[in-house]
Amino acid sequence: MNKLATLDNVFQYADINSPEVKLDRLAHLLSQAPVTIYTCKPTGVFGITFLSDNIKDLLGYKAGEFLHNPDFWINNIHPDDWGQVISGMNDILAGKSLLRKYRFKMKNGHWKWIRDRARLVTDPSGKPVEIIGGWTDISELIHTEDALRQSEEKHRFLLEQINAGIMIHAPDTRVVSCNRQTCNLLGLNEQQILGRVAADFECAFICEDETPMRFDQFPANQVIRQNKAVKNLVIGIVRSDLDDKRWVMANAFPEFNDEGEILNITVTLIDITEHVKSQEEIHRLAHYDSLTQLPNRFLIHERIDQAIHSSRRENQSFALLFLDLDNFKIVNDSLGHHRGDLLLQQVSDRLKDCLRKGDMAGRLGGDEFVVLLPNTGADGAAHVSSKIIEAINAPFDVEEYLLNIGTSIGISIYPNDGRVSDTLTRHADIAMYHAKASGGGRNCFFDSEMNARIEYRLVMERDMHLALDQHQFQLHYQPQIDLSSGQMVAVEALIRWPHPQHGMISPAEFIPIAEDSGLIMQIGLWVLQRACRDIKTWLAEGHPSIKVAINLSLRQLQNPQLFAQIIDIINETGIPPACLELELTESVMMENHDVTLDFMAQCRNFGINFSIDDFGTGYSSLSYLTKLPLDKIKIDRAFVKDIAKDSDANTIVSAIISMAKSLRLKIVAEGVETEEQLNYLKECGCDTVQGFYFSPAVSYAMLTQMINP
Repeated sequence: MNKLATLDNVFQYADINSPEVKLDRLAHLLSQAPVTIYTCKPTGVFGITFLSDNIKDLLGYKAGEFLHNPDFWINNIHPDDWGQVISGMNDILAGKSLLRKYRFKMKNGHWKWIRDRARLVTDPSGKPVEIIGGWTDISELIHTEDALRQSEEKHRFLLEQINAGIMIHAPDTRVVSCNRQTCNLLGLNEQQILGRVAADFECAFICEDETPMRFDQFPANQVIRQNKAVKNLVIGIVRSDLDDKRWVMANAFPEFNDEGEILNITVTLIDITEHVKSQEEIHRLAHYDSLTQLPNRFLIHERIDQAIHSSRRENQSFALLFLDLDNFKIVNDSLGHHRGDLLLQQVSDRLKDCLRKGDMAGRLGGDEFVVLLPNTGADGAAHVSSKIIEAINAPFDVEEYLLNIGTSIGISIYPNDGRVSDTLTRHADIAMYHAKASGGGRNCFFDSEMNARIEYRLVMERDMHLALDQHQFQLHYQPQIDLSSGQMVAVEALIRWPHPQHGMISPAEFIPIAEDSGLIMQIGLWVLQRACRDIKTWLAEGHPSIKVAINLSLRQLQNPQLFAQIIDIINETGIPPACLELELTESVMMENHDVTLDFMAQCRNFGINFSIDDFGTGYSSLSYLTKLPLDKIKIDRAFVKDIAKDSDANTIVSAIISMAKSLRLKIVAEGVETEEQLNYLKECGCDTVQGFYFSPAVSYAMLTQMINP
């Protein structure tokens, strides 16, 4: 006999459609619901006629205590809430749905906040039948709201007590909040300030030279225009109720959202009226950098304007040097801002030592400096810039740390490179950027072609942002073939960018720009995510496990979150870590070898493999290689292409393979394009090859067809 049939004879099942079972199920569901369901009479004291059993969990009472006493519900509502509850019940009788909150006394005597959602049920003729509703515990929500309100009140109290005016502007620069000190400084009440821009206030603002302040000069407007903070701006306030002016030091700081858009601007106003009485003090505050005591941005441009006026009158030239420190951010981030400030002070001292009487060094902000050389042409500018580079290259002793930094210098010459201050400064800045892009630690004169190159880079950066947002990037894969079996054992992931207007853009063209701009972080993360998702799909479709090699750049390795990001991606996709192989060039590994070694060790402990890419083109030592947790060495295509043509290339390839074998490392030869190259590599004992001889980099779909099921 069929076993299932036997079981049917043994067990008797209840009829789930019977009224008793349905009622039991409904009661059980109501008891498990997060809402306590009730019904009550639509007349009298609105006595409760039904309560779900979970009332005990909500208030500690049994349902019967409500049902047996019509006044029980009304009598246990908090006296302060009783009136609005009764009023609400009358609204329900008028046909309105109701959502209200009030306090109810629990069994233990405590008060609990509940939310009551109720409506009237009527018969077909419209006659009230009953009121049905649900109670929800909102005590925690009420407590959270109270805490937030107290926090806001405390914050407001602190703002009112601080001895500085504080205004918060919306992105259109209208004031959305201000404290009492702001009102005192401006001689206005809160209603006269809120919702208005500074130019609309019933008081006049003047610049430090006592000229009327233009709309675009107000702190919040400058932040919108420059997309960065404005610091130490001196503003005069002319009020009709005062005979004398008040002076404030304004600082404005933007707050950005995740997309880099300004959410609001906080402007602080510090009363410096007493200090302004001393002209020397106000001049120092307004014109000199507080950290280095060098001329600040305002005085720098004033001096450049003076030099333009003098040089035009005397038919002379002058040079403007724009300096940016190399590697300063690393010092600042690793040793702290305090030591970074001490380093900037020493830099300013060395700058002054390099200049003649009449020359000027100033600090624009951060690690950017400007040097003005009156009556100086290109030769003199080159001499002074070389002198500065040599001075900055010498080690700095900062609190027992010997720090080595450098500087990149851009040079513009008046009048050939510009006839106004902003143009000369911008062109010197562009030239400095080119000096830094060329390796840093050097000077570079501005030329007209630099503008075009800068504009091209800016367009490329913009288009790469769009490419990320619009999913334009693609990942192609080039097979790696095992020479002993002839089978594909791995692939190298290579990014491709089919630009919608310009067609396929080479990685050699856009990757360096991504490196410089920092976009390589997002692009590199996308490559890791895409590759791991492709691996996951291949495995899920039953394809054999295949290793995917992914290149990492120096900029990515400088990200302290890189290891955690990689692990998150692997855990999210669920792929075996051994399917991932990270490729580092020799130069990248040597740039910051301690950090690189720690990163590689973490990855290897997790099961991720490593290879050296473009081996033979860097400068790593054999002793250093033995310390690295490597699996493979990739011979650069520059050596492979000259096999059989150049005996030196043959010797180098053979030596690399022999060395790798002695270190028990696998060998991959890149750029194999001919049978002659392939045969020589086989003779030398090379393990794996990749190149056009077998296949170019192909799309995900094409590679999927190539993988054996």
